[in-house]
Amino acid sequence: MLLLEADYVLQNAASPAISGGAVAVLDGRIMACGPASELRGTYLAAEIVSLGNACLMPGLINAHQHGRGLSQIQLGFPDDNLEPWIARRRGRAAPDVYALTRLAAVQMIENGVTATLHANYSYGSGDYEAELRAAIQAYDDSGLRATVCIGYADRGGLVYPPADEKAFLATLPADVQALIGAAKPGYLQLDETIGLMTRLRADYAGHPRLTFAYGPAGPQWVSDEAWRALAADAKARGVGMHFHLLESPAQAACSRALYPERVLPRLEALGVFETRASAAHFVHATADDIADAARLGLRIVVNPGSNMRLGNGAPPIAALMDAGIDFALGTDNCALDDNEDYLSELRLGRLLGRPAAAADQQRAFLAAATERGAEAAFLTETGRIEEGLKADLVAIDLSAAEGIYLDPGVQVLEAILARATGRDVVMTMVDGRILYQNGTLIGADADRVRAKAMRTAAETRPDAEIRRLAANLSEALRQHYEIG
Repeated sequence: MLLLEADYVLQNAASPAISGGAVAVLDGRIMACGPASELRGTYLAAEIVSLGNACLMPGLINAHQHGRGLSQIQLGFPDDNLEPWIARRRGRAAPDVYALTRLAAVQMIENGVTATLHANYSYGSGDYEAELRAAIQAYDDSGLRATVCIGYADRGGLVYPPADEKAFLATLPADVQALIGAAKPGYLQLDETIGLMTRLRADYAGHPRLTFAYGPAGPQWVSDEAWRALAADAKARGVGMHFHLLESPAQAACSRALYPERVLPRLEALGVFETRASAAHFVHATADDIADAARLGLRIVVNPGSNMRLGNGAPPIAALMDAGIDFALGTDNCALDDNEDYLSELRLGRLLGRPAAAADQQRAFLAAATERGAEAAFLTETGRIEEGLKADLVAIDLSAAEGIYLDPGVQVLEAILARATGRDVVMTMVDGRILYQNGTLIGADADRVRAKAMRTAAETRPDAEIRRLAANLSEALRQHYEIG
């Protein structure tokens, strides 16, 4: 039994902070929450963990990221518009997926993230199952809670439909065509994808921290036939579906061409919303798209730093709030400051939500980081401090947020949202286990994790000729999509 005590305890987005609070934890679950003076009298044998001038609250949930522990800047791909930016990554050899995902998990834990959704991603090694299993092992070894999406795509790998991919390929120089032709398969075939879901759910049945969902990449990358089959299997198994949606101007144009009735009604007709569903980005949603999402109960995961860095603009957070849509937050491994500082990314989202009419925005954004994040990641036992739920907790030191003076009338949550950063995290607990405390990763060698990620990045760096060909493809896509 642990009794975690802090100057303040925030149980959820609706309740006021408990001054001089405590949370009792046993066997990975929350036993009680209340004033520390009362819980000490109840749990006499508990080991007391004193967090001091800190706020103890539900762990932060990163509801959309890809396990990329090294940023694209670090790997040599500066920010650009989305489609040319993706093309520049071609030709880099598949890395040690375990090493990069483990580093991503470490960074999230250090920044107070206790659970994440790992969205679809393939490094093109030709063995997608091996890649995914390496990522799963990394999350497991880190102690992080993770919903791992099994990715799928069957079209649009070069240019989005309805463009003729063969015609576009014919316009490219022979050496660039050869670069594209040398690429190995990313995802599995449709029946193999469903088979992989069967195997993974069997292999990890009953796991306390790992769950699975389908991750069809997005409408421009997935055929109607595949949407229908994956949705039917997701419904039968009771698993969720998570996908990218209307991220870039090019994707919005593709959507208008493919789905004259609008993309969400098409996905509805294909059965996608007969199971739980969440979608990332939604930057280029129209008023009708937002109304569709509200009607369907679609959980939206906003990624403000990524969206602005990759030329897509700001996500319509204020419009989502005004429409009553519950939204969550993800870093997309491309946060504004090119790190995994979740609190800073949350602050950026809050600034973008300022025009909304919501009366209590600070509560809405705490919910986005916790309860709504859990919903978007298809998690049911985390996101709040409540008896019986999983003990996924974060403690944020208040010294920096308070500074040399903080008016007594300012609520602790307001100070955290306005001033706290990942550097202020002093404890991260997942499933009742302290993973990070006072600057130290517990039970793991952070330096070794970073060294392995650095080594695989250096070993898989493409040569100058490959980089030149990828740059040529990037420029051809810029012209194709008429990106200025």
